[in-house]
Amino acid sequence: MRSERLTRAASPALLRKTVEQLASYRRGMPVTEMRVSCSPLYGETGYYVCPRCSITMEREFMAFCDRCGQKLDWKDYKKVRKIRCGRRDDVHT
Repeated sequence: MRSERLTRAASPALLRKTVEQLASYRRGMPVTEMRVSCSPLYGETGYYVCPRCSITMEREFMAFCDRCGQKLDWKDYKKVRKIRCGRRDDVHT
Protein backbone atom coordinates (compact mmCIF):
# COMPACT_ATOMS: atom_id res chain seq x y z
CA MET A 1 0.00 0.00 0.00
CA ARG A 2 2.69 2.47 0.99
CA SER A 3 4.67 1.81 -2.22
CA GLU A 4 1.52 2.46 -4.29
CA ARG A 5 1.13 5.85 -2.63
CA LEU A 6 4.79 6.68 -3.27
CA THR A 7 4.50 5.63 -6.92
CA ARG A 8 1.42 7.74 -7.46
CA ALA A 9 2.96 10.76 -5.74
CA ALA A 10 6.30 10.64 -7.60
CA SER A 11 6.60 12.02 -11.10
CA PRO A 12 7.74 9.73 -13.93
CA ALA A 13 10.90 11.81 -14.36
CA LEU A 14 11.81 11.38 -10.69
CA LEU A 15 11.17 7.64 -10.85
CA ARG A 16 13.31 7.33 -13.99
CA LYS A 17 16.15 9.28 -12.37
CA THR A 18 15.99 7.13 -9.24
CA VAL A 19 16.01 3.88 -11.23
CA GLU A 20 18.96 5.09 -13.36
CA GLN A 21 20.89 6.06 -10.24
CA LEU A 22 20.29 2.67 -8.62
CA ALA A 23 21.19 0.84 -11.83
CA SER A 24 24.44 2.80 -12.19
CA TYR A 25 25.87 0.96 -9.18
CA ARG A 26 25.54 -2.30 -11.13
CA ARG A 27 27.47 -1.05 -14.17
CA GLY A 28 31.20 -1.57 -13.76
CA MET A 29 33.23 1.60 -13.25
CA PRO A 30 36.93 1.33 -14.10
CA VAL A 31 39.39 1.55 -11.23
CA THR A 32 41.73 4.39 -12.24
CA GLU A 33 43.54 5.54 -9.08
CA MET A 34 45.80 4.11 -6.41
CA ARG A 35 46.87 5.88 -3.22
CA VAL A 36 50.49 5.20 -2.34
CA SER A 37 51.91 5.76 1.11
CA CYS A 38 55.57 5.60 2.06
CA SER A 39 56.77 4.00 5.24
CA PRO A 40 60.35 3.61 6.44
CA LEU A 41 59.46 0.14 7.65
CA TYR A 42 57.40 -1.20 4.71
CA GLY A 43 58.45 1.03 1.80
CA GLU A 44 55.75 1.97 -0.71
CA THR A 45 52.30 0.50 -0.12
CA GLY A 46 49.48 1.07 -2.58
CA TYR A 47 45.72 0.87 -2.16
CA TYR A 48 43.26 1.05 -5.05
CA VAL A 49 40.54 3.73 -4.82
CA CYS A 50 36.83 3.23 -5.55
CA PRO A 51 35.83 5.42 -8.51
CA ARG A 52 32.45 6.31 -6.95
CA CYS A 53 33.14 6.99 -3.27
CA SER A 54 36.91 7.73 -3.51
CA ILE A 55 37.71 5.56 -0.49
CA THR A 56 40.57 3.07 -0.56
CA MET A 57 39.52 -0.55 -0.82
CA GLU A 58 40.34 -3.22 1.74
CA ARG A 59 41.30 -5.81 -0.88
CA GLU A 60 42.39 -5.81 -4.50
CA PHE A 61 40.27 -7.16 -7.34
CA MET A 62 36.95 -7.25 -5.48
CA ALA A 63 33.85 -7.36 -7.69
CA PHE A 64 32.13 -4.60 -5.68
CA CYS A 65 33.33 -1.79 -3.39
CA ASP A 66 32.87 -2.85 0.22
CA ARG A 67 31.89 0.71 1.22
CA CYS A 68 29.38 1.93 -1.40
CA GLY A 69 28.53 -1.22 -3.39
CA GLN A 70 29.75 0.07 -6.77
CA LYS A 71 30.58 -2.69 -9.26
CA LEU A 72 34.26 -2.43 -10.22
CA ASP A 73 35.92 -2.95 -13.59
CA TRP A 74 39.55 -4.12 -13.26
CA LYS A 75 40.47 -4.62 -16.93
CA ASP A 76 42.83 -1.58 -17.08
CA TYR A 77 44.07 -1.72 -13.51
CA LYS A 78 47.72 -1.61 -14.64
CA LYS A 79 47.17 1.92 -16.03
CA VAL A 80 46.14 3.53 -12.74
CA ARG A 81 47.22 7.00 -11.63
CA LYS A 82 49.31 6.86 -8.49
CA ILE A 83 48.51 9.47 -5.86
CA ARG A 84 51.48 10.06 -3.55
CA CYS A 85 51.29 12.33 -0.53
CA GLY A 86 48.41 14.41 -1.94
CA ARG A 87 49.70 14.85 -5.50
CA ARG A 88 48.70 13.03 -8.69
CA ASP A 89 51.42 11.34 -10.74
CA ASP A 90 51.39 10.25 -14.34
CA VAL A 91 49.91 6.96 -15.45
CA HIS A 92 51.81 3.99 -14.05
CA THR A 93 53.00 1.43 -16.60
